[in-house]
Amino acid sequence: MQNTTTIFPFTSFLNFRLLVEHWEQRIREGHLPAFASYIQNYIDGAPELKQPMEDGAVFAKHKPFLDFLMSAVIPTASGDTELTVALQPFRFKSLYSTEAFDRNISFDTFEKQAHANVPGGKITLGKTIRACMMILEKYQSFGLIAKNPRPVLVTLRDPVSGLDKVYRIEINHKFCDVIAKTEYKPIEKNVIKFLMEKLYDVDLWLQYIHPEDFEFHGLFIMRLIDVTEQEMLSSIKYDLLERNAVTRTESFVQIQHKLRSLFGIPDMRLGIAYLDPNNNLVTNSQASECWNSVTCGDNVPCHDFTGSVYERSWMEKRYVTIENLEDYPFKSVIEDSLLKNGIRNILLAPLIDGEEIIGMLELATPTPAKLNPVSAHKVENVLPMFTAAVKRVKEEMSTEVRAIIQEECTAIHPAVQWKFFEAGLNLLNRRRTDEKATLEEIAFKDVYPLYGLADVRNSSIERNMAIQRDLQQNLKLAKDLLTKIYTASKLPLLEEAIFKTDEQLRKINLGLASGDESNVLDFLKSEINPMIAHFEEDENLQRPIARYRANLDPTFGVVYKRRKAFEESLGLINQAISDYLDDAETEAQKMFPHYFEKYKTDGVEFTIYLGSSLVKNRTFDLFNLRNFRLWQLLVMIEVNRKIEALKLKMKTVLEITQLILVHDQPISIRFRPDEKQFDVDGAYDIRYEIVKKRIDKAHIKNTGERLTQPGKLAIVYNQAKVEDEYKRYFHYLKAKGMITGEVEELELEELPGATGLRALRIQITSEPLSLPAVDNDNLLKDIEEGLRVH
Repeated sequence: MQNTTTIFPFTSFLNFRLLVEHWEQRIREGHLPAFASYIQNYIDGAPELKQPMEDGAVFAKHKPFLDFLMSAVIPTASGDTELTVALQPFRFKSLYSTEAFDRNISFDTFEKQAHANVPGGKITLGKTIRACMMILEKYQSFGLIAKNPRPVLVTLRDPVSGLDKVYRIEINHKFCDVIAKTEYKPIEKNVIKFLMEKLYDVDLWLQYIHPEDFEFHGLFIMRLIDVTEQEMLSSIKYDLLERNAVTRTESFVQIQHKLRSLFGIPDMRLGIAYLDPNNNLVTNSQASECWNSVTCGDNVPCHDFTGSVYERSWMEKRYVTIENLEDYPFKSVIEDSLLKNGIRNILLAPLIDGEEIIGMLELATPTPAKLNPVSAHKVENVLPMFTAAVKRVKEEMSTEVRAIIQEECTAIHPAVQWKFFEAGLNLLNRRRTDEKATLEEIAFKDVYPLYGLADVRNSSIERNMAIQRDLQQNLKLAKDLLTKIYTASKLPLLEEAIFKTDEQLRKINLGLASGDESNVLDFLKSEINPMIAHFEEDENLQRPIARYRANLDPTFGVVYKRRKAFEESLGLINQAISDYLDDAETEAQKMFPHYFEKYKTDGVEFTIYLGSSLVKNRTFDLFNLRNFRLWQLLVMIEVNRKIEALKLKMKTVLEITQLILVHDQPISIRFRPDEKQFDVDGAYDIRYEIVKKRIDKAHIKNTGERLTQPGKLAIVYNQAKVEDEYKRYFHYLKAKGMITGEVEELELEELPGATGLRALRIQITSEPLSLPAVDNDNLLKDIEEGLRVH
């Protein structure tokens, strides 16, 4: 069985009968009075012109006359521009062609090389379907060819330049007749409708139209119309809808080839530079495997686009074309890089999403003036699709990088996300070739730490007392109930249980040692409560058992009143401090971007890191540092006020103590991937971390008194200039009514790994209702006022 997609199954014959009859009709109508007799005499003397020409010698004999007859359908005046050819039906062999056709099209390889817009691209398939339609058109008057709106397109690749040309084919078969060799049997209308729905199922068509029953006699007039620009633009738009169209090598090369064909420039290079204005990043083929920019070559620095033609296009938000870079008078490092890469001619078009430029489309050639302002319009129609493609990849990349950051670093503070984004992007690119690649080290040098602590006073003691009292009550209630049950039943096992309960109670009354809580709870849950449950069916004991159970927590199955009251009060304090710190820190970001972290234990501790290395394109100075130190004081005073007001809601009244550690020298911090947090970096800076972990236990030298006291704020330092600075702040705060009394100047006892520490301690105003709240809207104004106080 022959392959109907590669072999044309119908028979055709060259025959000029219909063309000759066309001329005879014109003569009869009197349109050719001067030549009529000559033409008619020639026709009458050559009856073979109206017969199938199976012998090529017949065509050769009459070729000059036939060329004249062809002028009726192929005007000689348009021969230099139109791509038109006459050919035997469905056979790609030229009988007569225009000069323009001969210059551009080679019929020797046409059928083999042409890629048609049909499934599989084989032009033979299209020929077979058209032959079937011509048969239906003649014998059933359906006019299917006219009703089929899809144009016939073929793509031809130039063997020299490698560029593609797309042509729309128009076939005039007016001079071709379909001959049925047997009696034609009409096909039902519903079958024809079904065949049109299965337009390219050639085997299905040939079940109803048998090629051996038909012949085609005559000639075709074929006209090719160059639609390369429209089709390439349409195809590029379609390609850009694909995921990763501008980052996947195969699709990028395909789009570049189509743009080359569109412009007719075989050595033109396509580039896409991705700009992220928020993070000041430009990624390209050197920095990232995802993007393909024409900008950078080997060992050429290209991260700075200042003063370049790229900056000009970006700032002006318009096309920029440089026809000859060698003559461009304002060269920057970028233009030098382009020239080193062999680029002399470049066209740039910004990719604009709303008001934001998210990338740059680059077209470059080694030949001056190939790209010019006139040719720029060719990409105008596809720019929105390039923009959408880059935006889509940008969003997908951001999502992928955030996933990497989440995997490697958990949640990252927004102030330093830019640094993690850079590292995450680099890791994403390295993992394309090395699955075991890890996140690069992330460190920030010369940052100032601000540490603050609001701790619940004697929280361990308060917690232990609450636990002790709950256990005491639970054991007493259990002993009383067991005694009632024993009185009623006199069982010896109950007497032993009463003895053990009393023994546990005497031990707890002496104090709560390590392991006592778990031992007592295990005794109550595994021995006492199951024993009590054994007597629940006794009607005389149901009421005392119910009273006992009413004192137990339904979740834990033991007395949990005082411990619960303590935990709820501690939770209120932690939540109030944490929520306020979050709000205050959000406002403080407006003063200067910084890194912030906090931890909730029995209270809340927080650290702020400040410095130029933490931000991009901003400089941190000592004025910013003093701003934040005064801000921290105001925040700590407000924390105290909020906790004082909260005491009315506490079931267990708890006090807080507060301190600030001032480290006057900048330190370096490094992200620890294993711990998912920042830590100090280097042996010298580790001293700060040691002091921070131990300072809350510090005592005043030679007194035994704890430094941290309720209602007071302690400032720990070891530099004399810090003392002078904070005394200025205290002067201001006292004038504002936020602190009272005299400033205490204290020397601290030595701590392991920390010596020579001193402290200032102030009394926060004790009347919470008279203490003015910190107004975040006026915070900067208050801070600046405080810094002016002398």
